[in-house]
Amino acid sequence: MTKNDYEIIEQLEVDGIGIARAGLKVSHDRFGCGEIEEIYCYKSGEYSIRVNFESHGSKALVPEYANLKLFTQPQKQSILGKLKKLFS
Repeated sequence: MTKNDYEIIEQLEVDGIGIARAGLKVSHDRFGCGEIEEIYCYKSGEYSIRVNFESHGSKALVPEYANLKLFTQPQKQSILGKLKKLFS
């Protein structure tokens, strides 16, 4: 594919995450969490999203099939919460 076959776009609405744009943190069931690097629109009308995953590197995914989700930081549990869980 040559450079003229696609253009980089700023944002794209994607099921599961809403408006996707570079810098957005996302998660994937297989690849884990990562950050969107770029979004491509091809002359054919198809799209792909390049995500740099922490454990798997950069991957180009088709947004309709990728099942991406917004990445959410796990809530840190307080010491009291940990003790309650330990003794319950």
